Amino acid sequence: MTMQNPAHDGLQALRRFTQKQPSARPAAEYCELCAAPLATKHRHLVDLSRETLLCTCDACAILFADGGAGHDRYQLVPLHHLILPDFRMTDELWDELMIPVNMVYIFWSTSAKRVIAFYPSPGGAMQSLLSLENWSTLIADNPILNELKPDVEALLINRIRDRREYYIVPIDTCYQLVGLIRSHWKGLSGGEAVWQAIEEFFADVRRKSQIARGEANAGPEL
Repeated sequence: MTMQNPAHDGLQALRRFTQKQPSARPAAEYCELCAAPLATKHRHLVDLSRETLLCTCDACAILFADGGAGHDRYQLVPLHHLILPDFRMTDELWDELMIPVNMVYIFWSTSAKRVIAFYPSPGGAMQSLLSLENWSTLIADNPILNELKPDVEALLINRIRDRREYYIVPIDTCYQLVGLIRSHWKGLSGGEAVWQAIEEFFADVRRKSQIARGEANAGPEL
């Protein structure tokens, strides 16, 4: 499989999200729907028509919860994180993705009408071409993937330093990881600071995650 620098399929949202991560946080941020002041931690909407990620206040987020108003254009990014201890993925299937940094997130893109896989890099998100056949294999071995919400949830895989961690996370969590790597990477190898930041990122994801059991078919993890 080949990899390319993506310039389509919803990455406008990724670029927009990561580009507004300045070295010093601005004095205030505002809801992009009603202009109300935002708390440091706030919700996000995916604008499907423009392929952008919008910051939103709690009041506006409620309007779009559970398929509420405007769900054909706006999708509320969920909050919950799941860790998948029984996830099954062979090393052969992983190798076919050709991911150089041992991290990837995979989600269903409504605009592209297919599953898309990206991995974080010093230059931003890079695309790895995941075939529908490979995705079908993952679903067959891990039926919980049928529950992934298009555009707003992703399968996040961490295989750094011999880890085998699999999560279902909100899409903005993946964008946060991309922004973190872009802002911390130094030189050719990244530097110790970026790897420490990545470790802290995944430690935080683990703390947030509920454990999903019984999501895979019976049998040993591969």
